[in-house]
Amino acid sequence: MALHPLPLRQGHSAGFLTLGSSLYDTLCGLKAASAVFTKLDVSYSASEPLATPVIVNLPDNGLRLRFDGADQRLRLIEIVDFHKMRLTFKNEDVISGLNNTTSRSTSPLLYRRVYQLFGPSYPGEYIPPSDGGNIGVYILSFPGIALSFPLQASAWSPKVDHATMLSSSASPATSISIFEGKSWPEARKELFTRNPSLPRSSCLTSRPKDVGPDEIEHIRVFGAGRLELLRRSSPTLSIVLSQTTPQDLITELGPPSIIYKRSSDQATDDLRSTMRPSRRSSLAPRNSYKSSYKSSYETEPSSISSTNTDTFETDFDDDDMDGAEAANAEAQYYCYFEHGFDILVGPPTEVSPLPTAVQALGDGAAIVRPTSSTGSRLTATRIVLHGNIPGSYPFNRHRRSRWSLAHVTGPKQEAITSESKFSDFHSSLIQAYRDIWPEKDMKDGMVIVRSWGEDSPSGSAILIGGEMDEMEEDLDKNGEQWLGNTRLYKFPGLMFEVMHNGAVSALTVY
Repeated sequence: MALHPLPLRQGHSAGFLTLGSSLYDTLCGLKAASAVFTKLDVSYSASEPLATPVIVNLPDNGLRLRFDGADQRLRLIEIVDFHKMRLTFKNEDVISGLNNTTSRSTSPLLYRRVYQLFGPSYPGEYIPPSDGGNIGVYILSFPGIALSFPLQASAWSPKVDHATMLSSSASPATSISIFEGKSWPEARKELFTRNPSLPRSSCLTSRPKDVGPDEIEHIRVFGAGRLELLRRSSPTLSIVLSQTTPQDLITELGPPSIIYKRSSDQATDDLRSTMRPSRRSSLAPRNSYKSSYKSSYETEPSSISSTNTDTFETDFDDDDMDGAEAANAEAQYYCYFEHGFDILVGPPTEVSPLPTAVQALGDGAAIVRPTSSTGSRLTATRIVLHGNIPGSYPFNRHRRSRWSLAHVTGPKQEAITSESKFSDFHSSLIQAYRDIWPEKDMKDGMVIVRSWGEDSPSGSAILIGGEMDEMEEDLDKNGEQWLGNTRLYKFPGLMFEVMHNGAVSALTVY
């Protein structure tokens, strides 16, 4: 069986795995190519999922991918086993003689071969053994790519040029790293913080700039139904709830992945008949899987999520809808998986007020109220911004959407963003709206328990008081596994779904 070729490009990619691409887009691509990438493992910090890197291991392919936690973009591609895939560079095999899965009579990746492939280089970096052993590591760096060579500690000398040292005393290279930057010592200083030069979506990487909608970098929420979408290269897009029309959305954002009609039992296709919610096995964080998947790779977005339980309808439960919207047969969600949000389209509704302090200053947009002339047409009435938090119930159904609040600040006047922990700004929201809403309604959140159970169509339940303890006891008795509960906190114009670790998994603006 021939090994699948994996072309390497300095500072750019390994095959379709491109630096700067989103975690969502990368996982979609891996699942689309499940015949090649048969197993993966997602590792992350359960307590700080947005402050620490997310690591995707591909053990059957000898690859490891590192994403930053806040933006979830690919920062580092590591090849840690040269015998799992056929590596190529500028149409040449990196390892000579590796033609099939059983062959082990291959040429080692010695410094001489590296010099033939990548050319001369400046001196690299020697890392001495930390455990008192005899073997250190010499990292040889080229623009956008670096290789690690085990080197005898006794052979290291700053007075000897690296070419002589690596040729005579170093073992064959054991790993290759692809990154964005001139050299590894320079790139690693801001590996997870610099702004990637390539887009998040593989579609935008391979297409001309004027084809397809521009990707959304950030969303600013101003209150009173007004949002600004900051785009990668296009001008800022404004969305005003109860004014922006479906035609406006499609013109600026492209057609939605699907349209979910609230009056039907399933999502209905909008312009791509193959883009349906998947009912098949999907990604399980920290676990392996074998399945297929689609996205910009013409595959199906997953609604099975991280629990092997269908979650697509969960986001559209009537519990978080106003009565008029829930009952209206015309209301429907435009689901933009690759933008990271869903937009509810329906008849105009009354927009929530701004905080009293903001109204007094005269800042922000005026409150928009529907009139008889606009009551019959459809408009955007709410938007759900998804956090794509690892370990959350709907993980990897949407790309991560980053946002900030422009009309409310934290306790020390710091910005409230999608990376902020809810407990750090909860009191600021209560203080801002206490003259408008009862404080108790904003202080206590509804508990949402998501389990493996099939008792409810959506796989979730909202509990009050002691019902939470009863649910835990029932699940323990039945041996069922379930994710930690989330809480839903509602304020005028804002609704937060918060995980047990304080991360906001979804923000609804209405």
